Amino acid sequence: MDEKRLKKVGGQLLVAIYCLLLFQLTYPYAAGYASSLVVVSSFVFDFEQYISFVPWMILPYMSSGLFFCFVPFYCRQKGELLCYAKRFTFVTLIAALCFLLFPLRFSFDRPLVEYPLFTIFFSFLKEYDSPFNQAPSLHVAYACLFWSVLRWKFNGWKKIILGIWLLLMGLGTLTVYQHHVIDLLTACILVQFSFILFPNAIEQSVQGEAIGQSRGRNEEKAEKSGIDTQNLDSCRPVVRNQQLANSYYLIGWIFMLLALLCEGYLLPLIVFAWVAFVCFAVGYNYLRSNTRFLKDHRGRIPLIKKVFYAPYQFAYRLMWRFFRKKNNPPLMELLPRCYVGPRLNASELIGLGLDRNLVVFDLAAELEEVKLLGAMEKYYSFPLLDIAEIDLHHAHVIIDAMVSAYRKMNEHENMVIHCTMGYSRSMIFAILMTQELLSLDLNKAIGRVKSINRHMMLQVHAIQLMKIIVAGRS
Repeated sequence: MDEKRLKKVGGQLLVAIYCLLLFQLTYPYAAGYASSLVVVSSFVFDFEQYISFVPWMILPYMSSGLFFCFVPFYCRQKGELLCYAKRFTFVTLIAALCFLLFPLRFSFDRPLVEYPLFTIFFSFLKEYDSPFNQAPSLHVAYACLFWSVLRWKFNGWKKIILGIWLLLMGLGTLTVYQHHVIDLLTACILVQFSFILFPNAIEQSVQGEAIGQSRGRNEEKAEKSGIDTQNLDSCRPVVRNQQLANSYYLIGWIFMLLALLCEGYLLPLIVFAWVAFVCFAVGYNYLRSNTRFLKDHRGRIPLIKKVFYAPYQFAYRLMWRFFRKKNNPPLMELLPRCYVGPRLNASELIGLGLDRNLVVFDLAAELEEVKLLGAMEKYYSFPLLDIAEIDLHHAHVIIDAMVSAYRKMNEHENMVIHCTMGYSRSMIFAILMTQELLSLDLNKAIGRVKSINRHMMLQVHAIQLMKIIVAGRS
């Protein structure tokens, strides 16, 4: 074993020992404190009485100790290992604090187990664990942490089996009668917070290969042009979209908890659960960078999606009505007969005289296109996820289409480019199109657009991305 490899293993071993010590210094103390109290309450939903005791689930449950020991050794990069340690520390300390401030105990009696192998494990569980330290379940939180590392290390059937086993590890907390449902939900909320607070760098390096070699080629051109590409980690598609997905997942788990807290009240339970499932679905689509999860190529949304995603669309309609009011005028003429801004309704378009002979570029992924615009012969739908990263190849396709369409416009046509709010996505492509059509320096193109639209919002990642796109097209 060479010196470099030995140093890496030393770091992994150090983190493994640190995690073990942190757990041993917090978990038993919190359990001992709860056991010393005269009264420790329980939190149980009514439906939990129907959860069966499943003895064989002790096998995935007890395997947590093995994962606890070897997962750090799968962190092959220093940043990944440090991220795992930070997440583990955050989850363990916050959980321990919750155990001390809100002590709970498991309230069901565990049936006798007759099968010898299972008896050994349950005897160990009774001896070294306790009915305390309930919410949030560290067992479930650690299973999620294990998955956050191991999901990048396996593919195919191995990854599927691993995912199922870790899922059983989490569900086993219910079926071996060690935790209640509230413990699982609060654990998911806690671990989701850790994912947001401490992004994992491995998500960039592993999935970044699948984003496309085109980005690497464009970055090479950007570097030759003197553009700094070293600070682009925060705008990698998978990293940025992963964080947005985690945010939606967090909201989803919170609403799922609210739904169960409304047990016995059917309407709020249905509404909160509905919102939770919608958040999970939106988060998944952000994770997959699925820009067309709602709209078809004509900007329409199928009825079944309208119904399911109604809470998501309702929230966006509220934001659309409020935030776009800052746009004055609502659409801005950045180039002759080229209007850019937010999604407008039919009456507003008619009032602006933009109700016929239009070339429309719809960049909104959240809301259905206005029928007036969707019916145009030259309607083009290129949905982009809000505040998410833009795929480079997709960006080049959009710019090519916009530039070509603008050059082919006849004297009676106007072009409309819009997103939902009119602050970011539409402005990014208005800048890129202006830069190419007028052969401007990117900074001058940004200044030109900003002088017309002072409410334009360009984050650092968007500016860096535009620099790479421009360099790639030169």
